[in-house]
Amino acid sequence: MSKELKKSQQIPEPAEQVEGEQKRRTKSSSPRVSQFILILAGIVGVLLLIVNDSVTVDRFVSEISSLDSTYSDLKIQNDSLQAELMRLSSAERITRIASQRLGFVYSSRTLEQIQVDKNKLEQAEKEDARDSTK
Repeated sequence: MSKELKKSQQIPEPAEQVEGEQKRRTKSSSPRVSQFILILAGIVGVLLLIVNDSVTVDRFVSEISSLDSTYSDLKIQNDSLQAELMRLSSAERITRIASQRLGFVYSSRTLEQIQVDKNKLEQAEKEDARDSTK
């Protein structure tokens, strides 16, 4: 019986050791797997951020290019309008149109310079102001 007890005692010990080793393996591999998954998730997250930033930068570059093109077109149009304004507002053109279309003619009289007394001018302005308040 003592041999049987010893054998029965010896048999459970290896089984307990095997179960303990399996539990240890399961426990030790579980944190490693979860750490690997966390690291992998972190790497994927960083890669997604990099791709997102790249797409955003590309969109901004495209928008800047479009705005530069629009600016160039508007600058050309503005320069053209400035040239047309200068042409239309030239004194020669205005004089020609005034004489041809409207019948204006240059006066044959010479210009006369009139001397104005500042005191009389101020007095007249005061009288006008009094008349307009009535």
